[in-house]
Amino acid sequence: MSKLSCTNMLNIPDDKLPQEFKDEARLDSLYSPFRSRTVNPRDWDTKISSWKHLISLYCVNNQVYSFSLVQLKKLFVRNGRPPSCFDTVLEELVKQGDLQYFEDFTKESPKTWSGWATNLLVTKPLSWSFNTVKKSLFSSHINPDRIYVNIGVVHSEAQKILTTIPGKHRNKVMNFSEFLKLIARNESQGEDVKLLLHYLIQEKKADLKNVQKDGDAESLLVKIGYQDKVITPISETDVSLYVLQQNEIVLTRHVEDLEDEVMYCIKEVKAHLLKGHRLLAKTCLKKKHEIQKRLTHKTNALHNVQVLLERIKDAQTDAEVWQSYKQALSAFNTNIKETGLSEDAIEDTMLKLGEILDIHEDIQTSISKPVIAEDEDLEEELEELMKTEDKSESGISSDLDEQLAKLDISDLPKVPSANVSVQEAL
Repeated sequence: MSKLSCTNMLNIPDDKLPQEFKDEARLDSLYSPFRSRTVNPRDWDTKISSWKHLISLYCVNNQVYSFSLVQLKKLFVRNGRPPSCFDTVLEELVKQGDLQYFEDFTKESPKTWSGWATNLLVTKPLSWSFNTVKKSLFSSHINPDRIYVNIGVVHSEAQKILTTIPGKHRNKVMNFSEFLKLIARNESQGEDVKLLLHYLIQEKKADLKNVQKDGDAESLLVKIGYQDKVITPISETDVSLYVLQQNEIVLTRHVEDLEDEVMYCIKEVKAHLLKGHRLLAKTCLKKKHEIQKRLTHKTNALHNVQVLLERIKDAQTDAEVWQSYKQALSAFNTNIKETGLSEDAIEDTMLKLGEILDIHEDIQTSISKPVIAEDEDLEEELEELMKTEDKSESGISSDLDEQLAKLDISDLPKVPSANVSVQEAL
């Protein structure tokens, strides 16, 4: 045999089974008792880690989150014998925090868990008697019926449930049976599912409440919240809403049944008339009238329940709106308080801003003023330059006139006519 013979019993797919559990030589070592850790610490730790991994695989694939030493030994039988090291493995995993004793896990249980915890710890394990408890208290021997909880698997599986719950079922009260159907579990898995719920309750992502003393699946109410929000505990309003919803379902079923009975009576009346049985037909009519009276009462009751449900839902919506108003008001007040925002502060700021703007305008005006003395000097210099320019221009023009007057142009040739040929000109 080349691998763990109980693989089918463990319900672990072959591709997920660790390779070391397929090796016969390695299996011999894993099933053997532990030697002192000082001899080979690495091998000791590896062996603990291997069993931890395989136990977690078993828990995940079988949706089992608690077990005892006896249960594990029955599951992991190989060649007719269980592992000889399980007592050490389980206690070491408890020390490492991977496993936890059931009584420690439920130590901070809500009041609603007390009956279930007592039942699981005391009633179900028949060997959990006074002598067994005394033995576990005053002896170092491990109690084989003591319940262990796989903490890591519980945490991961609880988170899966929290992420897969549809939005329309969040913050909505349902009974435990409905919750099991919602997460695709059956009644036989109820105790393990309660471990997941217990973890979610401790994380404030779920809440639980018993509405009856017997604590059956129908009277145990469950409420699942959102991942990023703390859940609001189940209130009396939630319970009332749940009861009304259940009454609505029952009344609707009754109305449907009574309507079917009325239709059946009408068919019977027609059948009796065809046969000429008028007295029987009248009897059926009387029965139909009585059923119709009951139907009217049930219909009226159903209508009243539906009206109440809508009013409660409206009240919850109004409460949520009012709460959002309060939050908005608180945010405004906090913002105003942190920033120091007030009417007086704003008026003071605006007044100071006006003063600063006036000062700035005065500064700009001062900066843009021309330098008067410099401008006067420049104007005088420009006038002198203009006068000098006028004198020089007038002197040049008089000299030109004198030269033109003295110019002799009597010796210049005559201007040729327009029809002179080129040769004549040459």
